[in-house]
Amino acid sequence: MSCTINYTKKLKVQDVKNKYCPYILHNICNWFYLDKPAIEYHDLQEVKIISYNELQAATKTVSDCLKYIQYPEFIGINFDILEYCVPSLMLGILDNGNAFLNVPSDIQICRNIFDSLHIRYIFAKCVTSDREVVRQLNVHGQSVYLTKLIDVPESTVSGRKWHRFAYAIATSGSTGSPKIVKILHSCVLPNITDLRRILDMTEHDKIAQLTNFTFDPCIVEIFLSLSCAATLFMVSKQLKNDTDRLLEKIFCARVTVLQITPSLLFHKWSTERLKATILNKDSHLRVLLLGGEPFPNIKLLSEASHSQNKTRLFNIYGITEVSCWSSINEIFRNKGTDESCIGEPLSETMFQVRNEDNEIVTKGKGFLYIGSSSRICIVGDETEDDLCKPVFRDTGDIISIDDHGRMLYRGRRNNVVKRFGNKINLRELERVVMELSFIRNCAALWDTESHKLYLCLSAVNMKELIDLKNYIISHLRILPAIYKPDKIIVLEKFYFTTSGKICLSSLRKACKESEMEVTSINDVYTDVCEIFGNLWSQHVKSKDVGFLTSGGTSITALQVSNATIGIFKVEFPELIGMLLKNLTFNECVNYIKTTLTNQDWNRTLNHCIAVSHDDKAQNNNCDTEKCIMEEPVSNNFSVLTDQNNSYQCKCRGRTDGNASTQKQIIKLSSVNISTIEVAATYNLQKCVDASPTVYCYSASELFATVGSHAGIIYTVNLVGKNSRPYELKLPDRIEASVLVLADFRGIVGCYDGYIYCIHLKIGEVIWKFQTQDMVKCTAITCAQKSKIFVGSYDHYVYCLSVENGAQIWKIEASQGGICATGCLHPQSTSVLFGTLDGACLALRQFSGRVKWRRKLQDPIFVAPVVLQNGYALFCSVAGTLCCFDIETDCRIWRYEIRGNVFSYPVINTRVSAGNSEHVILASHNKHLYCLEMPGEKGENPRLRYALQLHSSIFATPWCEDKHVFVACTDGTFQVLDLSEGKSLVTKRLPGEIFSSPVIHNDLAILGCRDNNLYVLKLG
Repeated sequence: MSCTINYTKKLKVQDVKNKYCPYILHNICNWFYLDKPAIEYHDLQEVKIISYNELQAATKTVSDCLKYIQYPEFIGINFDILEYCVPSLMLGILDNGNAFLNVPSDIQICRNIFDSLHIRYIFAKCVTSDREVVRQLNVHGQSVYLTKLIDVPESTVSGRKWHRFAYAIATSGSTGSPKIVKILHSCVLPNITDLRRILDMTEHDKIAQLTNFTFDPCIVEIFLSLSCAATLFMVSKQLKNDTDRLLEKIFCARVTVLQITPSLLFHKWSTERLKATILNKDSHLRVLLLGGEPFPNIKLLSEASHSQNKTRLFNIYGITEVSCWSSINEIFRNKGTDESCIGEPLSETMFQVRNEDNEIVTKGKGFLYIGSSSRICIVGDETEDDLCKPVFRDTGDIISIDDHGRMLYRGRRNNVVKRFGNKINLRELERVVMELSFIRNCAALWDTESHKLYLCLSAVNMKELIDLKNYIISHLRILPAIYKPDKIIVLEKFYFTTSGKICLSSLRKACKESEMEVTSINDVYTDVCEIFGNLWSQHVKSKDVGFLTSGGTSITALQVSNATIGIFKVEFPELIGMLLKNLTFNECVNYIKTTLTNQDWNRTLNHCIAVSHDDKAQNNNCDTEKCIMEEPVSNNFSVLTDQNNSYQCKCRGRTDGNASTQKQIIKLSSVNISTIEVAATYNLQKCVDASPTVYCYSASELFATVGSHAGIIYTVNLVGKNSRPYELKLPDRIEASVLVLADFRGIVGCYDGYIYCIHLKIGEVIWKFQTQDMVKCTAITCAQKSKIFVGSYDHYVYCLSVENGAQIWKIEASQGGICATGCLHPQSTSVLFGTLDGACLALRQFSGRVKWRRKLQDPIFVAPVVLQNGYALFCSVAGTLCCFDIETDCRIWRYEIRGNVFSYPVINTRVSAGNSEHVILASHNKHLYCLEMPGEKGENPRLRYALQLHSSIFATPWCEDKHVFVACTDGTFQVLDLSEGKSLVTKRLPGEIFSSPVIHNDLAILGCRDNNLYVLKLG
């Protein structure tokens, strides 16, 4: 029998009823087991059993009392109705051809829904003054009144095309403003049939119905149970609030299917209680569906489960605008399943991932849209005639598609905020905090007005507050420092919405209440030392030494600087620079007082320490905890020599030299590297963060030169036995690598603001040139080897004569300092530089004139590279690679890596067969990426592989044939086989590593923060 309904102007309810149509929600109910329990209702005192026979009789009673309603309309079910009566009311309303609405308790929401749906009739337990009683019914022993709202015009519902709707519901607002959604029978039915099949549902199952009736998963719970003649486990509001007894009831009643939000699961019950009950080895719980929020960490679920527990775990995902669930993915505890994967779309459902330009993407990150040609709900004031099929709804969620086509949840669009000029995902902060076993719930909130990051959490066992916070801060070090919260707020408990989700409004209120009271500016001025002292002590250890010496970083410097601005409401433009130059507490306080004295600041201030104005942070050195220690070393090195001489020079992933020297290199692709031994160490008295330069003037010699924080430069003979290193000392710290020239001449920048040309053997300073700030940038030579190009933190690029250091030209590149080395662009005879305010520049080599300029959103800490086709590749610290054709001023492509980048890109043409060009890039996110460069204009690079390491990476990797050599920040030096993507051997050094290794034959040379230069032997 066809279920198509031809609507006419005089359509009556009885005309649209079709009890035999399978595409009507209530017609999927299984009535073949009338004596079987349909509902098992528990309250604090007793258990009530309602059979399918009783349910069917109550359904008819409700349906009969609605026969006189002329046209299909929405009938309300009030929130005061007892839980076990609701399914009968739903079925009776549907059986009569109408649609139902579970009325929320919020009066304002009710008014909006009633007006939108033109509600006239409501089933209720109590009668109010704005309603009149139409009929009294007995439903499962309870008196239920059919009431009619007073003063609702009859004409508002006459003739409406609402006969195809099953129910209406208001969204929670998680995908925007709360909206009223009208759900057709054809929209929700695929959910029921799919889940019945996927979960292997039978009449022997018992399904928990704990979801609030105003949250659409309750519809799935109820009709999934009824469709397979299972038993619906329902509880009273009082029992639902008694969490311990509720868990015991679920366990003892042998519930087999439970659907719940992750927040509620772990807030209601500890991992110990779950492990002893519903996730025990003897539990009858077959299926645990977790949805409505991001899936929890699998480690937490493993801790809450007995090792022999057989409960199937599912990550279920969807939105109300497409009638509840849209995809499902089974999670396996011990099989490496990615819990962030949302799975495959359910029946009659389509997924699209679109970028910011609304273009469909098949790989990478974008925003998820859910669509269908049949599962089409009517949202707000829409009509069916307004919609063109298929209809896609914006979920507001960020999704990344991996190499296998899997869709991975990455948080909500409004959870990605900009802090200090960098995008951070609040979901990532929450995910890492939830890795801690004692954290019950957490939520990260971003205050747009004050630019402050809050972390709210509740703990299983409340420890001492200070210890708890310190432990969390210590754990958060696995994330970039940009994720460090400004304030951690510990709450005894979280409040939840009626949908079982964390109530964000209550958390915002708690954050607001945590702020300090307002004080007057006079009080603030008299306490400058105390206030700034508190700020200082929150971020570094001691006031007696410089900021950096005391443990400060570029991120903490930015936090202190902006917090000071937030308190005093006065700009302190030099403060961050003073902190990054390692000035002391007293020097900074004196500067603040002097600045305040010269300002008109007689106004009331907030005494709260807050970070603010992220737009002011965009031009500052502001990215990871160790970025100020990272040396900007050149990709381009050469030895100035006669044409008849052989030479070779290596540094920071790059080799320069001629064939007569390079023919001696051992081909590591034929070597099985299985051991790493320390061949020699050289103590440079302080951290060796600079990358060494390895070079030779003939095939029989080999040298390495490197500087340290002590200002010492060592030149080591790597092949001479028992030879002493050549040593010289400069006045201040050295983080740049040495540009090696002919005859042991070297050029290096220093923290004292000078660029030095030195003789690497005898220690003589040949010439020096003064800039106006520290020099961390490594110099490069021009093509003719007659001049060098070098940047300074004073914002200028300098062109100097190699012979005597005379200035040929200088130009202010931007408003940001320059720490990354430049790169020659042979095709245009220009030199490329990136700056800390994100500027990308091409300067004429002969005049310094700006040939081309672009601006990235984030600072640039790494050198640009030039591809074979002449395109220039710049990479920001946020992990965004941009490829430009500087001749036509055109951006060719853009590629994002999910992690900060301080490692220079390395070009490698030997990753695979053929002459394809690859860029190797290491990231702070512990991954090593290999990108295959496109061969034609307009194409995007292809991710060939991404290898995950155990620690963050700042140093530039070295590629040699099919091997890659990586130094991680935790001191681990690792050799990887690129062809198989596996680790061959590792060596742990005593300190952290920010120095980039250089490989020559069977030697690896690199610096370490234990003050030593290491020469390692590869066996």
